[in-house]
Amino acid sequence: MRFQQYLCFANDQWDLGMSESEHFSLEKSTENEKTAFWDEMSLSYDFGIGTDLRRINLAMERLEKLGAFRSDAVALDIGSGTGAYTLTLAERCRTVYALDSSAGMQKVMMEKAEKQGIKNIVPLCADWRAISENELPQTFDIVLSSLNTGICNYDSLVKMNAVSRGFCCYAAPHGKALHSSRPDFQKIVFGRELHAAGGNDIIHAFNIIYSLGYQPELTYAPCEWSRTQAPEEALDAVCRDFGRYGNVDDGVREKLREYIMSHLNEEGLFVQSQKSTVGIMIWDSRNLLD
Repeated sequence: MRFQQYLCFANDQWDLGMSESEHFSLEKSTENEKTAFWDEMSLSYDFGIGTDLRRINLAMERLEKLGAFRSDAVALDIGSGTGAYTLTLAERCRTVYALDSSAGMQKVMMEKAEKQGIKNIVPLCADWRAISENELPQTFDIVLSSLNTGICNYDSLVKMNAVSRGFCCYAAPHGKALHSSRPDFQKIVFGRELHAAGGNDIIHAFNIIYSLGYQPELTYAPCEWSRTQAPEEALDAVCRDFGRYGNVDDGVREKLREYIMSHLNEEGLFVQSQKSTVGIMIWDSRNLLD
């Protein structure tokens, strides 16, 4: 194995980043509660980050240029969500397996597929960290995962590589996201802005894949979204989000309401926005350097 010493360092740094990134390490939700959270999010997800397709278009463009798409290709989308990548892959592959732990997300995805007349998607409702390689129906010509916190360490990333017989595409944040109101919400809930140590930054996965002896390419896509909600709808969403860290009591909820009501636009609606950059890493699992 190439760069064994550096591989150990990269693995340790990812674990350290995850433990020091408080929006991960402070979360108290059980796995069932996390799944329920994403089930609830499924109905509004496409109105937030799901509105910016530039990262999807760039990933498809790079896979196309690398020769990943064939008429008989079979793909796996890990953490498929509401299907942004799955539906696009389905237009280029024979079959796409869409794996996600949230039945709500998969329901939204399959409803969109039906409306678009797409019939070559196979949903797999499972947690990537819990499912074994042997439980998957086969290996895949393309394995993709984007903005999926289920791939958060060496083991979960290497398993992604192991089930590929062709190309892997992994997308994750690059640098810090700039959110219009989340830092203020954190100060209300926690009394301070949470420490962000880049626990899920693309650099961690890149270092590991590189250290294993592959030659990953890395490109970047801007990602920007804005969501407009009625005040009570926004309040419920914020409380649901921060509920992952513990109980949002009546006093905190009232302070969050006051903040939202003091930041309404001219139409009496609350607007949240975010700007970030997504790193898109692609490598060929068949090309392992000696």
